[in-house]
Amino acid sequence: MQAKDLEKHQWTKRIIVISSPDFSNKMAEDQLQHLQGDLNALQDRKLIVYHVTNQGFTKDFSSEIFPSKNIDSEITQFTTTLIGLDGSEKLRTSTSLPALRFFEVIDQMPMRKNELKRQK
Repeated sequence: MQAKDLEKHQWTKRIIVISSPDFSNKMAEDQLQHLQGDLNALQDRKLIVYHVTNQGFTKDFSSEIFPSKNIDSEITQFTTTLIGLDGSEKLRTSTSLPALRFFEVIDQMPMRKNELKRQK
């Protein structure tokens, strides 16, 4: 996966990138489960979830594996990164977090606050 794959979402989607050496990584599986538990909240916050490994990547909890275009670097440990609508990193962690933690960070962002005001 390359940066340009994520750039296409700028200003339309927030992104959670779960990185792990392989698809059977326990921490990555836990993080995916936490996030998949509230699909409505993910959709409401315009979130797309990628799981990126050395073997390829998946998108939004799909079992379809796309080949990775970036073969220059190897993923050696689990990390999860939240990327805002503006394309900047908002949160990075090496532990599995509850979905609520990501929602709290997003809900404090100025653009999210504006979205909520417009919904009222």
